[in-house]
Parts: sequence; structure tokens; C-alpha cells
Amino acid sequence: MTSESVRPAESIADRLALQRIGEHRFRGRVHDGPARRSYGGEVAGQAVLAAGLTAPQDRPIHSAQTYFLLPGDTTVPTEFAVDIVRDGGSFSTRRVEALQDGRVIFTMLASFHRCEEGLSHQVAALDTPGPDEVPELAEAFAEHPAALAWTTRFLDALGIDARFPDPPARAHAMNGQAAPARQRVWLRARQPVPDTALGQAACLMYLSDLLLLSATTGPHGPELKDRDLQVATVNHSIWFHSPIRVDDWFLHDQHGRWSGGGRGLAHGEILDRSGRLCATTMQEGLIRPR
Repeated sequence: MTSESVRPAESIADRLALQRIGEHRFRGRVHDGPARRSYGGEVAGQAVLAAGLTAPQDRPIHSAQTYFLLPGDTTVPTEFAVDIVRDGGSFSTRRVEALQDGRVIFTMLASFHRCEEGLSHQVAALDTPGPDEVPELAEAFAEHPAALAWTTRFLDALGIDARFPDPPARAHAMNGQAAPARQRVWLRARQPVPDTALGQAACLMYLSDLLLLSATTGPHGPELKDRDLQVATVNHSIWFHSPIRVDDWFLHDQHGRWSGGGRGLAHGEILDRSGRLCATTMQEGLIRPR
């Protein structure tokens, strides 16, 4: 089975949908089934949406810095409290706290900027075949059946399609092999996402959390074979540069810049099919072999 063959009834936008329960307060949905740890990208995407719903409509989000403080529970409602930090002449700043059962599990500081013209350049460039030239998961992971099962399972759960120009770090680790501290993945939401700047940005935040931290594990494949890892995002940052449609393929080019002391630091560049740099990501997290 490939990720292409499963089409969940709900979209990522459905998962991120919020109910307004106060002027600057919102509530997210709960998930059916047994209690599970919340996917960090979902909480972060909802926080982007909550912040944006209180910002001036002519100011799209341009950056967000987040901290994950406690694991979330998928069966407990999450409330998002937005603090209006500042509305200046061209920038607006919002602080968001996500709470479950009265405890703060997540915080975010986000900035919104009025659209304007300015100097323009980028260094990042596409250096990989396009998504239509990359094999589907079953073919790409033919020599990594355990990695195929693991990857298919979480992509199905999150409603995401992915194609890898090269096997990711986890596939190499399962075979006890070292890999470069870099992995590239084409991603898209399986279901259409509303064509609004805020909706697309919230869904990009959701998708940007996927696999990024694991880029730091590539060089350590021989050490990690058959070892269970405790992995948790500590903080995740994203800078939005250009509009992007997340229900079309885009590349997340991920680099594991450092690891040590039970933590890893990864950097990513998000490019659309044309090679335009649409966002930059940074993530630090816990990577602890059990």
C-alpha cells in the first residue's frame, strides 16, 4: 500500500478547524478513538490559525516561533488564548498559549507584516527530480519493508502524501547504515485546502513539522539500529517568504545541522515546484535512545 492509495474523508483544514469561544479565545476539536499523543504540527497549525484570526486581514503571517511544553492528548479539547501584543504601522505581533485541562502545553509568538515591495533574492535551489519523477513509496522502499510500513502508517494517520528522492534517515538506521545529515521529501496535503493565505499558512505549519528532526540522525544509523528512540520537538520556528499551495507538491529540503547532549538541531528550506523558496524552518528537539 502506498500513501497515494488512502484518501481520508477529512482534510488537514478540517483537523485544524477552530471554534471561537471568546473575543481572542478558540477551541480545537478532539479526535475519536483511544487517547494518543497529539501531533505537534496540528497544535502549531491551530495556533497559527488562532493568531491570524485576530490580526489585520491585510497582514499575512511572516514568522512564528513555538515551544512545545507538555505532550498533548488527542481526546482532550485544546483551547487557544491569543494575546494582542502589538499592532504597529506595518507589523502585528501575537502571543498564543494552547491549554489542556488548564495547563499550558504549547506557546507561540507570531508576527504578521503588511505586504510591500522590496529587494529580492534567494540562495536555495531545487537539486532533485520533481515529484512525478520520484518513485512512489512501495518502489522507493522496496529494500526497506519495515521503514515502508512505519512511513505509510504515519502518513495515512496525518493525511499527507510524501515521495522521497532518497530513502530517509530512518530507513538507513533500520538497516544499521549511516546516511548524510540531509534528507529531501516532496510533500502535499491529500485533500484540498481552502485558498486563503491564512489557511494555507496554518496547513504549511502542520506539514513543516513532519520528519524534520530526524534529519539529524542520518550519520548515527549504525548506533541507532534496533534501538527505540524518544523523540520530541522542543521548539519549532518557521519564516513564511512566499505564498504556497500545500495541496500541491512542494519540497522540504532538510539538514541535520547538529546533534549532542540528547538534542538535535535541524534546518529546512521549503520550495515549490518552480524552485521558489516559500519558507524556511528550524527545529530543535529531544533525540534520546532508550
